[in-house]
Amino acid sequence: MRFAILRILLVALVCLSAFGGAFAFVPRAYAQGPCTTRGDNLTRNGSITDGGYDTPHGVVANSWNAFLINGDWPAFDLADNESANGDIGGSSSQYIHGDGTRFDAGIYQVISGVQPGASYDFSVGWAAMLRDTGGGHNTKVDDVVIRRVGYDASGGTDPQSPNVQWGPEVGTGSSGRSLNHPDMRITFKALANQVTVFVRVYNLSTSASDKVFFDVMCLLPRGDIPVEAIEPSPTPTSPATDVPPTHVPPTRVPATRVPPTETPIPPTPLPAQVLTATPQKLSQRPATATPQARPIIPHIAGSGDSSASDAANGAGLSLAVILGAIGIVGISLLGMVLIGGFVVWRIFSRQVDDALDPAYYPDDQQPYQ
Repeated sequence: MRFAILRILLVALVCLSAFGGAFAFVPRAYAQGPCTTRGDNLTRNGSITDGGYDTPHGVVANSWNAFLINGDWPAFDLADNESANGDIGGSSSQYIHGDGTRFDAGIYQVISGVQPGASYDFSVGWAAMLRDTGGGHNTKVDDVVIRRVGYDASGGTDPQSPNVQWGPEVGTGSSGRSLNHPDMRITFKALANQVTVFVRVYNLSTSASDKVFFDVMCLLPRGDIPVEAIEPSPTPTSPATDVPPTHVPPTRVPATRVPPTETPIPPTPLPAQVLTATPQKLSQRPATATPQARPIIPHIAGSGDSSASDAANGAGLSLAVILGAIGIVGISLLGMVLIGGFVVWRIFSRQVDDALDPAYYPDDQQPYQ
């Protein structure tokens, strides 16, 4: 009997040792934080913990930019009463809502420092929707408030560019199905050394106040996908300048109505060529002095065409000068003729007088003896 009791105690000690060792080596499970806490996450303010800045349409999270594709501008706020997806360090989200208006809008961020040819995952961990029916009552309606994620692998910022690729539509209204929804994740290959990620929402209804909350937005590299050899873009689009955190409290801004454009816009003509610099030859050429009026030809005022009158006056003056010169020459010749005739006449009259004088004998040599 004594040995039986000792045997039972020994078996019990062995069992306790086995169970104790098993419990001692069981690893403890720790809850993982959201992707925004990872060191390789490339988005800025993806958990909306760094505050926001004022815009004409409300408060937009810092490092993000608002856009509108169609309809009326919704209101942008920071929701300060929720902590989605185990978000650590903050309880805000980008809150977009429209008071009975249709809208197709969202936010985007330009992310630099990516490797051309490498693959990346962009995801939104929290994309819940609510419809405010008044009195503090909210409902969840499917296929009314549509959410999507997109990217521009070249780093452009136009959400309507053909370079932007969009993921599937997510229209679920249930909050549970809005958490880490697989269709709110998209994988792509970078084509430049920067990319742009988009988060989009469009409201198909005009009833009550339709709301959406975006949070835990991450861009993570996919090291399991081989890198493709792609030359980076020589002139990538400059990333948006980060606005310093201001921690602006949520504010309600009435939606600004954007009237639809009915008249088609004609194509933009080619820009005119405009010289933006003075040619070198013209810039070094000295200024020409103003010509002085010639004193020989006075200006004669008259009616009619001034150029024709000037030509006629010039011709008349030239003819008068020529006739005057001819007259002077003629008078000079006449004077020479008269003087020569007078000389000849004097010589002839002298000889006639000598011939008629009886005392004049030019051949008589006696007076010289």
